[in-house]
Amino acid sequence: MNLAFHLPWLLLLLPLSLLPFFSSLFDRHATPSRQLIKLNPLTIWLNRLIKLAASLAIASVIIGLAGLHSLEQTVTRTGQGAHIVFVLDRSASMNETFGGQTPDENEQSKAQAARRLLSEFVNRRPHDLFGVAGFSTQPFYISPLTEHKSAIQAAINSLETPGLAFTNVAKGLGMGLSYFKDQPHTGSRVVVLVSDGAATLDHRAQKTLREWFERYRVSLYWFFLRTENGQGIFSEPKSHRDDNPKVMPERHLHKFFNTLSVPYHAYEVDTAESLQAAIAELDELESLPLIYQEKLPKQSLSAWCYGLALFFVLLLVAVKFLEKRS
Repeated sequence: MNLAFHLPWLLLLLPLSLLPFFSSLFDRHATPSRQLIKLNPLTIWLNRLIKLAASLAIASVIIGLAGLHSLEQTVTRTGQGAHIVFVLDRSASMNETFGGQTPDENEQSKAQAARRLLSEFVNRRPHDLFGVAGFSTQPFYISPLTEHKSAIQAAINSLETPGLAFTNVAKGLGMGLSYFKDQPHTGSRVVVLVSDGAATLDHRAQKTLREWFERYRVSLYWFFLRTENGQGIFSEPKSHRDDNPKVMPERHLHKFFNTLSVPYHAYEVDTAESLQAAIAELDELESLPLIYQEKLPKQSLSAWCYGLALFFVLLLVAVKFLEKRS
């Protein structure tokens, strides 16, 4: 443990702790001859221990006054959890309910439901590192991977602001994956895509995403917030002519994700309850051992010094009381 003092100059008073060795705690009584007092080894050692206790009491008070404290330090801990990046869709359709309506007092929008449930998920995971990225037409950086839950909650609350424009999934995922660049691989890595739509990925985007998922070894979870009567990721085409990325982008994006060489989980949800169940499954699956760094703030040790001094003083008071009774 790294120790320091707030007022180190007070340590110059430490020689005062030697005073008990030059004086006696007990009353002196005259005796006609030293031969009448029989000294034995036990008495001699008890006298030394009493003086040592008095010396330690003085030293403890001085060290406490000098402000003994431990320095801030970083320790490596092992917990249960993961490095999780939320990639949040901020397109205009996220402002609607699962039924495709304007939200009211009785029904939340998809963005509001996602914000509430993700916030609860973060609160249940004390040892995880979280990051947040958003996307619509373009991706935007919200919060880096961090253990500070207040920053993560503020980032998730950005879902309260109205969404805009369209859904560019490729750029959103690219932003989320970039969070793992130059990060030590100390636990499971997860990207959670929360979106109510999809987009066509060209060959360049597919190649880049495939390379990045393999390089950073990141698992992918897709929470697809399906609007009522809308197409889903598991929808089957009515004809072969409809089975293409332009007509059914959700189906083909799901097919692309299945070709990745990393674990992929897809959840098609159409209510706040089904979204809650999907997040619960994520909570259960991503509970592998996690190695992380935790900063410990400096801590005052003066109270311990004063407590030790009090212990020795009470011991000396007890010895003095026994002397008077004898």
